[in-house]
Amino acid sequence: MFLKRLFADKFRLAMKRFYHFSNSVGRAFSNTEVARKTFFFDNWRCLCAGFMDSLTESLALVIVLRIFQASNWIKSLIFASSFVGNFFTVVTQSLATRQKRYRSMDFSTIHWLAVSFLVFASTWATSVVSFSLLISFAIIFSKQPIPLMEDVYGQNYSPQERGSRLAITLNLLLLSTIIFGQVGGKLMDLNLQNYRLVLLFVSLAAIGTAVSFSKIPSRVLPAEGKKSIASSVKIIFTDKQFGMALLWWSLSGIGIQMMGPLRIEYLMDNTCGIGASNAFAVLVSITIPMGFRILSTFVCGQIFHRFNFIAIKLMVNLFLMASVLLFFNSKAKFLVAFASACAGIARGGGEIIWCLWITKIVPKEKFSLYMGLNVAVTGLRGLLSPFIGYGICQYLSLAQMSYFSATLVLISSFGFLSLIKHPRFATISSVE
Repeated sequence: MFLKRLFADKFRLAMKRFYHFSNSVGRAFSNTEVARKTFFFDNWRCLCAGFMDSLTESLALVIVLRIFQASNWIKSLIFASSFVGNFFTVVTQSLATRQKRYRSMDFSTIHWLAVSFLVFASTWATSVVSFSLLISFAIIFSKQPIPLMEDVYGQNYSPQERGSRLAITLNLLLLSTIIFGQVGGKLMDLNLQNYRLVLLFVSLAAIGTAVSFSKIPSRVLPAEGKKSIASSVKIIFTDKQFGMALLWWSLSGIGIQMMGPLRIEYLMDNTCGIGASNAFAVLVSITIPMGFRILSTFVCGQIFHRFNFIAIKLMVNLFLMASVLLFFNSKAKFLVAFASACAGIARGGGEIIWCLWITKIVPKEKFSLYMGLNVAVTGLRGLLSPFIGYGICQYLSLAQMSYFSATLVLISSFGFLSLIKHPRFATISSVE
């Protein structure tokens, strides 16, 4: 009982300090209580959600490889789960807007309670199939709140503070993911059977995420957003400027994502690649890009509301092209490291504008609807990109593929450039 009370007191003290810290930061942006409360609980949500992200990014694959000796199709199933989850957010968004009772964050809370249950159930799984299905569904459920959060950011934050606040929130998520990924890996290095303890931590953190979602101020999505799934998807074709922006975004996304699985192969290959050591591979695939991703997230978060978002996207595309061309056309390790830094800068900046660009072009009541389509298309391209990459790899060398990849990003850039002066895209401030 003494230890229980001590832990409870320590937890309450930590929460109180974090609340005061969040509020002190929040006052630099806004004096509204709704914005401060949203910022505090969204930060706490990301600190907890980072546990699940570390499972999604790496730990789940380590478990299926080391514990269950999974086949390639099982690994592909877990790898694809994030993209499947993104794709089905359009269904979640449609269901959330077709009811009149529950707030958007009520749905997010339910999704993350399901995540907690599925991850906890996976600790009892005895076969690779049951374990992989439970984890895959947990990953899919964890992605469903993404378009619903767009409505929260649109309603609760002013246009001038959305980028700055989201930059802090995303970096807390990133730091939590990195730290727990290291802790989880160390625990399994000590004893492989500790994977159940790792999963238990993730399950408990998912409950914390669900509680945080329940505390974020939100609303019942408005009647203007109520559309069937078919009519929602039709917007991509009827709203021509939005559809074209998605097309150019997808083109650059496919160009870069199809090269993603090939980076490790290039690093490790002694014949066609650079024959890097494990330490150097970790350095250029995780450490360097993560560090520059944090930096660029802060920078782009600060400038998002001051610049035309397409101008920022064009700068991101330049870094994307530099990263892929330098990475696959150099044997010099310092150039490969520089290419990884460029990739980190592009990913950090790209994530900010991907999360918020919808707020620049549509009214508040349509944020969630349009973001659902944005996330769904992102999921679809994420599913297709590795298959496209491996298909083309049979006919082109990695160097030739890097030029093809950069060409797709360049075409995307010209496509965005053609939209930059359109009235919907030319504005600097968000649509309100």
